[in-house]
Amino acid sequence: MKASILKNKKTKELLYTTVSIIVLLLFWKIVSIIVDKEILIPSPENTLTEIIRIMRMPDFAASVTNTLKRTLLGFMIALGAGISLGMLGGFSKPVYYLLRPFVLIHKAVPTMAMILLALIWLESERAPILVGFVVIFPVIYENVVQGIRNVDVKLVEMMDIYKINVVNRLKDLYIPSIRSYLYGGMSAAMGLNLKIIIAAEVLSQPKVSMGTHFQIEKANLNTAGVFAWSLITIFLAGILEQALKIVKKN
Repeated sequence: MKASILKNKKTKELLYTTVSIIVLLLFWKIVSIIVDKEILIPSPENTLTEIIRIMRMPDFAASVTNTLKRTLLGFMIALGAGISLGMLGGFSKPVYYLLRPFVLIHKAVPTMAMILLALIWLESERAPILVGFVVIFPVIYENVVQGIRNVDVKLVEMMDIYKINVVNRLKDLYIPSIRSYLYGGMSAAMGLNLKIIIAAEVLSQPKVSMGTHFQIEKANLNTAGVFAWSLITIFLAGILEQALKIVKKN
């Protein structure tokens, strides 16, 4: 019975998603016909042609791989720092207030300013990683802090009464709470990180990357090419999100 309900739910979700995509494609096609200028709004069929052309390029796989490497590296660094510092800030108020100005600076600094500073400090191949880290670190950090602070006080008091040791407290109480907050933050941070990395690549111009190709298409006034790379980016973001869901289930 439960399996049947889940199957019907997934079927409905797939149906709604398919209908939504069809509506978006129809809207896109109608707008492209009304505008009637490929340089402004390319048609879906021309964009599809560009996707095929891009995927046949000799450096396509290398461009995608390099961008994904930067995305994952920046994400893992931010995840490690966010979890470790978030746990310190969550358990200790002095540490939380000590770190607060740094977190606020990370949140408030304009992305473009961070990209420019990264280009001054680092070479073009590494600058996007720093930018991605600066943008997503506060997301991870704050989710970990909230996970610790939203633990039921009564459960903490009960563990105090029964004198539960620190290891068991972490394993049975705090880590499950952190995990529930953390996965939501990780999902948002991963997609955001990919976009920020590509934006940084557009300006830093690494030798082989998706951002570099975005800039090339823009310089050639090939709007269909920009749309094509955008759709490829959306597809990759979807794959990364699904990968996180698989990790969450395990």
